[in-house]
Amino acid sequence: MAYASSQAGLREPEGTLYVIRPDDDDKPFVARWNTLIRILLVDSSVKLVARTVMDYADFHDGTSCFPSNERIERDTGLGDKTIRNAWALLRAAGLAERVSHAVAHQRLADEYELAIPEYWKGLPILGPNGRKFVCLNCGKQINPQGSGEVTREGKATWSLWKAVFCPAPRKVKGRADVSCYHEWNRQQEKAGKRPWPAQGADAWKLFRQSRGDDW
Repeated sequence: MAYASSQAGLREPEGTLYVIRPDDDDKPFVARWNTLIRILLVDSSVKLVARTVMDYADFHDGTSCFPSNERIERDTGLGDKTIRNAWALLRAAGLAERVSHAVAHQRLADEYELAIPEYWKGLPILGPNGRKFVCLNCGKQINPQGSGEVTREGKATWSLWKAVFCPAPRKVKGRADVSCYHEWNRQQEKAGKRPWPAQGADAWKLFRQSRGDDW
């Protein structure tokens, strides 16, 4: 049997991972934070900001995190607006709390406390083995896409359909390929069932069904 190397000198059968759980309080915060950010299905810019700011926080508990956006911009190459949007999503998802605001004349940046919320398993994340998802329409294995926006009320919202259906086909002039998302909705309506926009909370059940790999 083939084996794959993994963390902490452990060896697991190929196809499995040795994963530090985000809620394992026996592990350093930095390790648990990095695991959560790795499995979180968000845009790559959010992941990059989240990984970067951990370098400026207390490795033991995620406190005392106050890099300026200008500093993060230099570290990541991202623009100011992208960084602000990433912070907004991290706050809305319960992953960061702003404990003090910037004081410009004292050259002090916002101070944050990074956090792993108790409901972390309810976030859009990969399973513990990091497996591909299965398209709900065609059954093909796919790499799930990340998403994440902040509503006007300051809540995080996720476009879960991006994770559970094949990416939309590339537009080709003279050809109109139907995406798996639209085909699944058509079949649902034909069968008298709810299309994706009407799934509500049940969308999370379909998300976990597509993932097939629970914590």
